[in-house]
Amino acid sequence: MEDALEIKDVEEIVEAILIRLPPGEPENFVCASLVCKLWCHLLSDNGFLGRYRAFHNTPPMLGLLHSWFCNDPFIPITKFIPRGHPKHNNVAFCRHGRVLFSDWVIWFPMTGNTRELPAPQRGENWNTDECAAVLCAVDGCDHGACQSGPFFVVSVGLDEEKVATTIVYSSETSTWSAPTSLDLGFIESDISLSWMPGVLSGGALHFTLMHDARLGVLKYDLGTSCLSEIEPAFEIQSARYDSHALIAPEDGQLGIARLNGFNLSAYWREVCHDQVATWKKSEVIDLKKHLLASDPMISHTELVGSVERTAIIFATTNIGTYMIDLKSLRPKKLTSELRLFNHPWALFPYFSFYNPPVGQVENVAGLGESEMGSIDEESGESESRSSDRESGESDAGSSEGEMRKLMLEAPMVKQKKPKLETSSTKHRP
Repeated sequence: MEDALEIKDVEEIVEAILIRLPPGEPENFVCASLVCKLWCHLLSDNGFLGRYRAFHNTPPMLGLLHSWFCNDPFIPITKFIPRGHPKHNNVAFCRHGRVLFSDWVIWFPMTGNTRELPAPQRGENWNTDECAAVLCAVDGCDHGACQSGPFFVVSVGLDEEKVATTIVYSSETSTWSAPTSLDLGFIESDISLSWMPGVLSGGALHFTLMHDARLGVLKYDLGTSCLSEIEPAFEIQSARYDSHALIAPEDGQLGIARLNGFNLSAYWREVCHDQVATWKKSEVIDLKKHLLASDPMISHTELVGSVERTAIIFATTNIGTYMIDLKSLRPKKLTSELRLFNHPWALFPYFSFYNPPVGQVENVAGLGESEMGSIDEESGESESRSSDRESGESDAGSSEGEMRKLMLEAPMVKQKKPKLETSSTKHRP
């Protein structure tokens, strides 16, 4: 009885330690799983992983995805390396641990799995002007680890007659829904959907719409399946050639960030009790003062996205991409690999708690120090082994091979990213 109590006490102490591992440093999970069988068992236990997510509440941002055409759309900002290597390179959306490509393929970076969706059927007048979004289909989910659960894909298309049509794919039924349409204006009007990512706010998806010489917002209500158009403040409508990004803070408000040169302003939509909506403008922020303080080489900047449930926006410059919190106004450089191009593109943050593959983590516990030592001696060969991972080859035939694969596919080594090739060809995600 005393031994049982002692073991229980030890497990509680170990869990109290492991549960405090920083979620933004996922390599610690791999290192901790190598300590002993007890630690490995705890880290692979679904109950512990659930308590870990509840303890830290918000998933960390492990990396960035972008809609620029290149061999690898994932840019790590931590030591996390996604599993699998998708053969697709045009990201349309990313949310709740899922990545949607423009050819209707879903990729799960945490597991490496992919799922091909049937292409939506469009009418004869469809002009390929389209945007999409993917989101969790579980009500009340905290989205800490719902990658394997059901999901929706919302597709918004625009035909030659300027009619917007929305259809929804359900992973549970593997079918697309009946269309919902909205006539946006006269055929002669110049209307197009923006390449910028949509945002989820107040139970509705919002997408940027270019309507003649003004900017608008297309709203799709997830509860009623209705489409409608929101008119922004006049200052935003008449500034369609400025840089814009939709913002969706945690309070359910809808905002639009506008960047003209280095002058940044935010407009917040407020709905009164009589359902009359107004736009409130924030003070103009001089981004030059904040960005140049971090690097005086910055000469140009442009908005490329935002982080939902926050007031954080992404701004790309001639020397790299920054994350800017509109509350603190403190810029943080995320990467030097994504810079301004002569081509519009969008940025999508990848949020997820790191969940080590259970089967591989359990195999690690059976490895002796000799196998681990041989892995350390071969650490200089990690770059050459990355080609094996990309080609889909598996070393699962031996425990040492399992260890190598875990150490490689888990966030232990940052791989060099391919240089992005510039192009003047216009595209939309």
